Formats: sequence, C-alpha cells, structure tokens
Amino acid sequence: MPEIKPAPDANIRAQSYLIARTSVRCWHCGLPTRLLALAMPPSHETLHGDTQTGAGNGWESVSDEWQRANVNAFLFYVECLPTRVESRLQQFWRFFCLAHSPATLNSYWANHCEHCGILIGDHELHCEPEGAFVPSSEAAAADIQLVQIPEPFEASAAGYAIEPEFFAFMRHG
Repeated sequence: MPEIKPAPDANIRAQSYLIARTSVRCWHCGLPTRLLALAMPPSHETLHGDTQTGAGNGWESVSDEWQRANVNAFLFYVECLPTRVESRLQQFWRFFCLAHSPATLNSYWANHCEHCGILIGDHELHCEPEGAFVPSSEAAAADIQLVQIPEPFEASAAGYAIEPEFFAFMRHG
C-alpha cells in the first residue's frame, strides 16, 4: 500500500473508504431520518502503539506501528477527519457533523435527526443489537447502502467493529 501521511491523531487509514447509508425512526420525534456511517474495506490499516517485538535475546517496545487489517469494519465515535473527507461527507448528508455528546463528554462525528436536529448517538447505532448499523438479518442488512469512495482516508476513531455480521448483504450503490 502506498504511504499515506496520516493526520497527527489518526489511528486508521486506507486508500479508499465506504459511506454506509440507511434510515431509522428518530428516538425523539418519531419521524424517519437518514443516517451515515464510515466503513473500511479490507486492506485498511490501524495504528497500534507500544507493540512488543522480539529483538535479539529480549523484547523491544515499538511505538506507533501500522498494521494491515484484511477485514471489513465500521468506524464510530470518529473524533478527527481531514477536511477533504469532511467535505465529502457533507456532500452526502449535512446532518452528519461534528457535535458534542453529553453522554460521552466528548465531540465526535455524529448523526442528527433531519427533522428535530437531536443527536442520534453512535452507541445506539453501532453497539446495540438491531442498531441501524448492526443488522440482525440479511433483510435488515439489505437496507444499508454502501458507497465506495476511491480517495485516501485517515481518521481518529474510538470505535471499531470488525467483520460486521451480514456485511456481505449490504447493497453496493
């Protein structure tokens, strides 16, 4: 993979990425609202700090080592994106934006209801059974559309779900 110069706080990078799109009913107003998520194709890389490697007769600590991940993955609690990726995401959906979450006491790129503007937290979308990006069946997965973006990507993300169940049944479009 050609070298991508990562953003200073990046912990994931790739030569391309996917934008996942679906919709749910807003927990606040009850109206259907569209959502976005970021997904990584196989061959993306993740940053691992303080890795132990064998060196001579002992172990040596190697900090900040990029490792190839040959799996699909969803990112969530994304804290930092380069400006060009931010611009691309805004072209797809202006209600996916950087916001402060009282639940996490942090800011991250989050979905907001297109009707009432309330933040729709990543925990419910990515960590709960039957969350919007955690489908429980092939039919539910088919409601998620994946759009390939053939541009370099780097980000700082606190959430990383490898090989999401039913990923193969999500629609490419």
